[in-house]
Amino acid sequence: MDTNWLTDFLVLSKRGNFSQAAAERNITQSAFSRRIKALENWLGTELFDRSSYPVSLTPEGELFHDTAQNVLRELELNRVEFQRRSSNTTPDIRLAAATTLALSFVPEWLRQVKEACGNFSVSIDTYDFYEMVEMLADRKMDLVLLYYKPQVPAFFEHHEFDSIKLGEDAMHLCTALDEAGRPAFDVGNPPRGGLEYIGYGQTGYFSKVEDLIFSGMTAQDPNFVCTSQSGTCEFMKRLAIMEQKMLWLPACSAYEDVRSGRFALAGDGRYDTDLEIWVYKKRDSTSPLVQKIWSHLKNDPCTGHLKNYRLR
Repeated sequence: MDTNWLTDFLVLSKRGNFSQAAAERNITQSAFSRRIKALENWLGTELFDRSSYPVSLTPEGELFHDTAQNVLRELELNRVEFQRRSSNTTPDIRLAAATTLALSFVPEWLRQVKEACGNFSVSIDTYDFYEMVEMLADRKMDLVLLYYKPQVPAFFEHHEFDSIKLGEDAMHLCTALDEAGRPAFDVGNPPRGGLEYIGYGQTGYFSKVEDLIFSGMTAQDPNFVCTSQSGTCEFMKRLAIMEQKMLWLPACSAYEDVRSGRFALAGDGRYDTDLEIWVYKKRDSTSPLVQKIWSHLKNDPCTGHLKNYRLR
């Protein structure tokens, strides 16, 4: 069995659309369909009900979903571990962060930490939110930086981890702009079919934040219609621009796109929500460097530069 089949299966189960899933996997739809069929033949059962649109998982597909996720997760964790063992230079600090934070927040934050604690080598990885929690618990990461919102559970056991708040961000409702620079949607005057948006995949933390935003809406609020889902802000932004849709973005991710005219803020802040940025470590970590960094962060979490990203 080709492990690519497992990734194909998970992408299709998330998208429910063969053409969109094939595009995300960067292969032709016919090749993608053949790989899904090859996996079904290998297992001896159909995993998708193709009579519905979007396609949905069969009962056997539902059972196989967790297996596929676990197999790929274990393979990736083992790959990372073997790469570290075979490397001649083991990093001083192993750090994982949400993709948006890794691209925008972490570089400057790390620079400030190194200025205060001395230079050190670091590996920076991004994984699914729940994978990073597991990796920290299994001591495969020293530090993890994640978004947090008090009303949304973070799945960190307080007796097992220490945490420090590093700063604040915000989740903004944004709309793509057309070639003439006009917003694709006006929240105050929504079209009859509703406000079409790109949503976050249900396995990510931002999907829970999105659910919280929707739970605060009333019958007087416009109807939001999800047309696609993804767990990666950068992919979602490209798709929203191509398809002229709306989406929720952290300010860190939206900042340059709003300034350059690819997106506009929507809803006058009515559908925005505040976020926090936290760093976590294993409570019983024995690394002297981790302890030194942690001691510094307690006194100076290095948040000053983040205020420049605020959009409202």
